[in-house]
Amino acid sequence: MLVDRLTSAAVLGGLRQRAWSLLIVAAFGVLAAAGAAGQMFAEASDNAAFRVRLGEVAAARQSDAAVVRMSADVGPKSFDQQSVVADLRRVPGLTEPDMTGGSIGAELAAPKFWSFTVNAGGKHERGRLFAVGTPAEELVGTPAGQDGLWLPQPMATELGVRPGDQIVLALQVGNRAKPVQVSVPVGGVYAVDGAGRLPTGPKWGLRRSDLPDDTEYRTLPAYLLVGDVPTVERLAQATHDQIFWSVEAALAPGATLAEAKRTADGLEEVRRKYATRPPANGDDLLALRFASGIGRIVATAQATTETVRQRTRPVEWAANGVGLASVLAVALLSARRRDREIRHEIAAGMSPLRVGGLWLLEHLLPAALGAALGWLAAWQLVLRLGPPGALAESLGPAATTGAMVALAGLLTVGCVGALAALRRVRPSPPATARRPLPWAPMVVVVALVAAGSLISAGRSAKGVDLLVPLLVLAAVGVLAGWLPGRLAGGSRLPSAPGRAVVWLARRRLGAGGAERRLAVTVVTAGLGMLLFGLSAMDSTAISADDRIAVAAGAESVAVLGGGSPELDDAAVTVPPDDPLRGAPPDEPVPGARTPPLPAGNTVVWRGDVLTPLDEFRKDLLVIDPARFLDVAMWGHGPDLAAARAAVAALAADPGTADETDGSGSARAIVVGDSSSNYVDTIRVTVGDATKDLEVAARVNAFPGMQGRPMYVVAATPMFAKLGPDDPRLRPRTRLPVGVQLFRTFLWSGTAVGPVLAAKGVVPESASSATLLRQDATYIATERTRGYQLAIAGYLALLAILTLCVYAQRTAVLRRPTDLMLARVGLGRNRVQRARALEFVLLAVVGFAAAVAGVAALAPLGGRLLDDQPGLLPRYAFQLSALGLVITFGAAGVAAALAVALTTVRSRSAEEDAYRDD
Repeated sequence: MLVDRLTSAAVLGGLRQRAWSLLIVAAFGVLAAAGAAGQMFAEASDNAAFRVRLGEVAAARQSDAAVVRMSADVGPKSFDQQSVVADLRRVPGLTEPDMTGGSIGAELAAPKFWSFTVNAGGKHERGRLFAVGTPAEELVGTPAGQDGLWLPQPMATELGVRPGDQIVLALQVGNRAKPVQVSVPVGGVYAVDGAGRLPTGPKWGLRRSDLPDDTEYRTLPAYLLVGDVPTVERLAQATHDQIFWSVEAALAPGATLAEAKRTADGLEEVRRKYATRPPANGDDLLALRFASGIGRIVATAQATTETVRQRTRPVEWAANGVGLASVLAVALLSARRRDREIRHEIAAGMSPLRVGGLWLLEHLLPAALGAALGWLAAWQLVLRLGPPGALAESLGPAATTGAMVALAGLLTVGCVGALAALRRVRPSPPATARRPLPWAPMVVVVALVAAGSLISAGRSAKGVDLLVPLLVLAAVGVLAGWLPGRLAGGSRLPSAPGRAVVWLARRRLGAGGAERRLAVTVVTAGLGMLLFGLSAMDSTAISADDRIAVAAGAESVAVLGGGSPELDDAAVTVPPDDPLRGAPPDEPVPGARTPPLPAGNTVVWRGDVLTPLDEFRKDLLVIDPARFLDVAMWGHGPDLAAARAAVAALAADPGTADETDGSGSARAIVVGDSSSNYVDTIRVTVGDATKDLEVAARVNAFPGMQGRPMYVVAATPMFAKLGPDDPRLRPRTRLPVGVQLFRTFLWSGTAVGPVLAAKGVVPESASSATLLRQDATYIATERTRGYQLAIAGYLALLAILTLCVYAQRTAVLRRPTDLMLARVGLGRNRVQRARALEFVLLAVVGFAAAVAGVAALAPLGGRLLDDQPGLLPRYAFQLSALGLVITFGAAGVAAALAVALTTVRSRSAEEDAYRDD
């Protein structure tokens, strides 16, 4: 009966320990959240990368877009395509399949003459039949409200017909054959794209490769006579044309990466099914056509997610380790707190295994509650603060994982209880002197060795090197743990009652012993890791922005193959050769100018130069400084801030050379060139000319830098010195020398497309900062830092729990003393204020030590956090102002909870002072 009562009491005992029960639930909540967050974070990260890749697709081809279009020769009639429709309908994650069909009669009749014309009012135009599900929904134009064919606007204008008019279709095969004619009403007139052929809309651009060609100009798409499937099929039969049918569908909106992967796998099965079937008549024109970009998009997103997973997987294990450590810490403190209870159980004859089992049962309900709360916390944290991806399939597995790690925590608690009891069953021999483990000096030595090894290694942190911040902060906490002892007051009670509170708080700070030092160490490490994680997030974001700015230069950049005159209708032509000297005079060309562009755009020229200072080529970047300041990306770091200030100075004083005097000076910003550190004037060779540049400023990084030293000069003085080789001049019969010496770029703070379209310029290539931001390395770094910040939050929570546990334990141990001090005249309020002041001072010491420890880690920030150490600008670790505020808030929460816990216990009855806790 005794066993049954103990078992039933143990089941609910874990929830009857008041404040201690809250600590137990919180510890298991941390553990379950760490276990559950991994899978949720992975799915959110995967789906975020997939949505980005899906949005990046330049939908110019069906093989690149999130659609599928399949043309299979299963029969000449539309009804025969129902098997294909059914197969695609069974593929999960696709929209309802649509049937389309285009004329293929001309291709099958080749090399015979084949002509399909639309006739009205004595005029005729070539066209080809094309069927869609609902023309009014897929075309932009004017409907007639009746069945018939939709005509393109240019054809309708040429024929002089409107919706509702009658037209005659005529098909002639062979030069001498009589045309087959059929009459049909005009169902509508639709708008065409800029090229004047295809209907407007993204769907028609994707279908371009499957649309029938013009029968006379094979390089152009034909004018499409669009109707619904029954109408087009009827007209094709009447005119003896043949339709090649296709079935198309798109990826369902809002699909996740896992769903898209299943869709891609299902499409591949359908493709293999029809690819193994030969065409019905063996004609290659009717062979299977299959186009889909879903699989390619999924593969690209998976490559990004795999990079992210490689970075976050070790951090996930570290998070689980931190959560298990919190449960273990609570279990060890429980063993010490309940030492007298364990002695009584052993004296009553209970076995260690029985004690461990009772502890396990006692923590079962708190563990279940903590696991549920931890799963909920992990879900909300990932949903609100994690990657911007959907959470759908990971919630169930994450709950299972959270339950599994909570079970591991339960087993840990049971083992701690059993071992604590076993230690009492077999105590150490009386003659054996117990010596405390010198853990504090060991932590300091290990931290020094780890930090020294990382410094001497000369490389970025890898693997266990990432523990260096925790070790360093723990070592700083060890050193700070001796500081409260220095605050201890004298042994005599002060005469003035007002000073008794400070005296008592200082005295108790000096009497904390090893427990106090351990509490300060854990608080310092937890708060320090929170501050380090927040500062790392901030520093990494700044570094990424700066590096993208350096690599991209501007938000959008286009390469102009024909030089800047393409953008300037009034560009001056290269002067003719001098009749006496042959070549034009080597002086500024009157009227040469930088192309006028809309605000937010500028032209940049880039060339190669040589200097006598070394044998390496360097970049020469020619800019319009005033416009460049508004267009270029400047990031948020100090290196690019210095570069921006240098450009502003260059805009104020670009040099004395101008449109009328090419002999003046040109000033230059020197970027990353150590060979010119000790000279004020640099002689550079541009093509066949040698020019002198005065050094205006020296900076370490610059927008548009391409990995080698660079000189940045203003366009007006530099091109004035080049004379007829000015790349802004329009060529007479060939490209001028200046265009050959310089590559011309259009930089835009938004997008280069509108400017190029307005001038009718087709660039050689175009790039954008958006594509750089989606690089797998940057995404992986961002995701990893976010997960590490979550672990830092767990450690901060552990620090808060530690201070609360220390406060609760010291309050229990000191309760008899507090009651006596209150009765001898100090008063209960003063005792409580002294206790509150003690824990506030401990929190302040922990916060100050955390700030000092993170500041000490600043020189190691690059090696600890920089995943791309070869890029510019160099990684600079800086304390985050927001991080300081949040860390100070966490310290305040820890102090407030510690005071609240001890205040609640101090209101208990006086008899509690003589009870075992």
